[in-house]
Parts: sequence; structure tokens; C-alpha cells
Amino acid sequence: MLAERSHKLSADIIIVGAGVAGVASAAVLGRQGWRVLLVDARPACPPVFKAEKVERDELRLLADLGLLERLTPHAGLVSETFAAYDGRVFRRLAAEHIGIAYADLVNTIRANLPAAVETKVGYVNRISRKDETIRVRLADGQELTARLVVVACGVGDELLSGLGLRRSVIQKEQCTALGFNIVAAGARTFPFQAVTYYATDAASCIDYVTFFKIRDAMRANLFVFRAESDPWIQEFHREPRAALERALPKLPRVIGEYEVAGKVVSGSVDLYRAEGEMPDGVVFIGDALQSACPSTGLGLKKVFTDVAVLGECVPAWFSTPGMSAGKLKSFYGDPRKRSRDSHALRQSFHHRRAAIDPSPRWRIHRALLHLKWRLSRPKDLPAYFREMNIKALNKGYEHGQKAKAGSPPELEEVVYERE
Repeated sequence: MLAERSHKLSADIIIVGAGVAGVASAAVLGRQGWRVLLVDARPACPPVFKAEKVERDELRLLADLGLLERLTPHAGLVSETFAAYDGRVFRRLAAEHIGIAYADLVNTIRANLPAAVETKVGYVNRISRKDETIRVRLADGQELTARLVVVACGVGDELLSGLGLRRSVIQKEQCTALGFNIVAAGARTFPFQAVTYYATDAASCIDYVTFFKIRDAMRANLFVFRAESDPWIQEFHREPRAALERALPKLPRVIGEYEVAGKVVSGSVDLYRAEGEMPDGVVFIGDALQSACPSTGLGLKKVFTDVAVLGECVPAWFSTPGMSAGKLKSFYGDPRKRSRDSHALRQSFHHRRAAIDPSPRWRIHRALLHLKWRLSRPKDLPAYFREMNIKALNKGYEHGQKAKAGSPPELEEVVYERE
């Protein structure tokens, strides 16, 4: 009976939004054999600046879906990252990930969806329920039907209010992220796969800048706790190299001399979540439910956790009639999802406070953290960074930054912890 009724619908499951959350969900659910209809306003993801790193756990899911090899030609492979501060490296991190443009990530997954997944170009302006059927109305008047709708993209207030929900903004303009490419000065190449460099001065409002490869280019993502309309951001767009020189004057000691190549792109992110009684038959995943500060690096982790949990929940939901909100609570209440969402929110607050909060507590926190980084003397660095660190220490002696002359003392490595 359920199967007979299902075939009268447009699909078993309609997914609204073909960003990474939508296409990954379509891939997982399509492989399970459900008839999936993926709806998005565009036939392909356009170039957009967001989520340019895919970490190890997410790579495993992509490998399980048979997609990792297809993504490799578009990506830069990274096996280790060097963390640096005040002109010297303080930690070497084994951190397997890939750097990839968001559009390449989304469009590659979309181009390799299972046969059970259909795609449709259209703008969704209403979602409603009649009996046990969820109806999705498009801007051109078409109506699509399914037993379950997955909202996998940011949605407007009108669509939310139609479902009895509202967007609650936790922090307006939490962070602005800037993306750009750099090239090494002269004929040299960069002697590293990835470097993350932390700011020394809270007045800069910079959390950190991270450099990593995308294909053959060296990409930079800079995270700043300023509004996108801030004059500093506008100045950065005009003169990025000069702005970096003023904010992070010792950066060239770590990465070498460089130039900014091409256009700077940026985007500001609000911290928000959807609130209210979740409706029957509609589940919200990824940023549709709750956003995360991009500086935490947890956005894709949150998305892929949602996708994995959703893939486990759907077979049980479809095994019995109806798609009540009570049934869907198994997704929202899953311990992994709850833990990931709460951790992402805590880290969003933490990153901002640790970088710019002027209160005594956070000033002491920064001072102690910076002291750990300065005292750290890792012994497993490549020759380039060992020599660079020695030069940085010698410069410190020359400027009277050390109480005693001579060789620096041997110090135990201090483990870097962001918390």
C-alpha cells in the first residue's frame, strides 16, 4: 500500500537545495534506492566562496560514495599543516585534507548522483502538508509531492514562517571570511603544503589566515571578526598585500615573500538557528537549521554529520505510515548530531572571544596562549622551517627580546590547544 501510494507522488523524498548538504544527501539516499528529486534554482553551482577545505572524516564518506577519486583532479592534497605565530612555526600537524573550490565539490557530486536521483531547476516558495503528503510549490506554479522533504539550504523568512518557524539570529555578522590566491616571489615555489598563521594583536580583529593548495594554486582564507562593510575590509579588497603587511608584518618570515594574485572575494556570516515546532514531514539539515562560524572549520563536519545521521534515519521512517514531527525527532535528537551542533556553536563563540574580547579573562587567555606558542620548540620540522625559526630567534636576541645572549635553551614542545 505504501509503495503503491509512493508511486503517485513526484518522489519519495524531495531535497530543497543543491549545495553540498543537498547533493551529499541525494547521493546517500539515492544509493539506498529511494526516489529522490533534487530541486535547486540553478542547473549547477556557480563559483561561490565557502567551505574550501574537506577534512579526513568527510573524505571517508566521499570515498564510501565512490566520489573521492572524481574529486581529486579538482583538489590540492594536504597531508600536514604547520601552525605559526609571530614569525615562527610552533607546531607541525598531521592533518589530511583536500583543498577544493566549493563549486567543484558540489558540481562533481551532482554530476555523479545515482540513477534514482532526478534533478529539477526551480525556485521553491512554499512547502505545505495535506494529509500525509508534503507539497512543494515552485515559483512558476508547479507543485511537487513527496512523503518527506529535506530542506538543505538557507531559506527565507517567508518560507520558514509558512512552516511555523522563525530565524533566530544569535550573532549578527559573526565573521567575515576573505579568499584569495598568493604566488611566491621570484621563481621559487612554496616549501609547504599548508600553513595556518595566527594574529598577534587583538586590535587587528584577525583570528587567523590559512594557506593551502587548490589544484596548483596556493589559496588563502583569512578570517576576521569585522562586518563586511567595515572600512578595513574594503581597504583589503583594494590593497590586500599592504593590508596583510600591516596586520601580520612577520608573515613573510614563515611563508617567504609573496604577492596576492587575482581578485579577493569575501562573505559575512551570521550565527543563527531555526526555532519553533518542527513540522511534520519536513527535516532541516546543515545551515538550514543552524549556521557555524567559518573560522571554526566545523561547517562541513556539521553538514556531513547531518547527512550520515539522515541516511540512517530514513529507512526507519519509511518503514511505517506517516511522517510525523515526533518520528523525525530521532534525527534532531541523535547524540552525534546534537554533539556536533553544540560543539560548533560553542567554538563559534570561543573563536570570537579568544581573538578579540577585551575583558580581563580573555586578555589573560590570549597572553597565556601566546606564551605557549612562543615557548614551543618543535623538533620535527623540515629544514626550511628549522632555519626560519632560528633566524626568528636570533632577531629576537638582536632586538633585546631575550634576557641572555647565546643559543636558545632547549624547551619541551607545548601542545597547541585552541580551547
